[in-house]
Amino acid sequence: MWKTQPRSKSSNNIAYYREGSGASLLFIHGVGLQLESWSAQLKYLKHHFDVIAIDLPGHGESDHQTSSNINIDFYTRMIKSFADEIIQKKFIIIGHSLGALIAIDYAIKYKNDCNGIVALNCVFQRSDGAMKALKKRLNNIASVNHDKEIDATTKRWFGVNNSEYGELADYCHRWLSNCNLDGYRAAYEAFANQKGVPNELLINNTLPILFVTGRLDRNSTPCMSQQMNKLSKNGIVILVEDAGHLAQMTHFIEVNNAIKSMVLKIDNGEIDK
Repeated sequence: MWKTQPRSKSSNNIAYYREGSGASLLFIHGVGLQLESWSAQLKYLKHHFDVIAIDLPGHGESDHQTSSNINIDFYTRMIKSFADEIIQKKFIIIGHSLGALIAIDYAIKYKNDCNGIVALNCVFQRSDGAMKALKKRLNNIASVNHDKEIDATTKRWFGVNNSEYGELADYCHRWLSNCNLDGYRAAYEAFANQKGVPNELLINNTLPILFVTGRLDRNSTPCMSQQMNKLSKNGIVILVEDAGHLAQMTHFIEVNNAIKSMVLKIDNGEIDK
């Protein structure tokens, strides 16, 4: 399931996978990963919808983009250019972790492009301690401790001796290790400088939004999703039992069903766009 998928490239050198027909879904992965982290969703949902997954700049097969200020808005603008060229119709934007921050930012700034939002394992109002830990990890990525930080990341996501998810951990470790170092560092810096989704984005959003997170995720916690949902006018929360930060990989059946249900409700007019 997790094998490398065939890609095309946009004119701004964003690598992407696209298959299926119907309602369009755009998938955005998290820091250091690549579009194959959505493989279980692409494999299933392509039979129902038009699925598009991208590699963020400097990840997978997308070129690293140099800029003096790489932040959430930088990625949002890159995806806007991609969407205008490649998708050319309204879509539901789906993001994981950093990708969730980008997805919400995009949907608020370019509301007319989107029919809805799905935010997986999204962060909100991080504590000062969490922000400090993120900055430490960022420093490790930019130093001789890079390989040790990748080891620590996969253990944090899947457990120290978790044989159940050993294959998934190996894939994620490989993606992190093969990621363009400058691209990885830039994405992590954009992520580490955000305490989470700004309150005003959630308050001003009128699009339907689904928050999904694992009950065992200690960084993108269930409480965060519930708090974000309280600020949203048209929100739904789904907490995935026994799942951590990579719920779309470890518990893909639950995540697939949640996304499909949300898209069908939007498509059938059961949820206002």
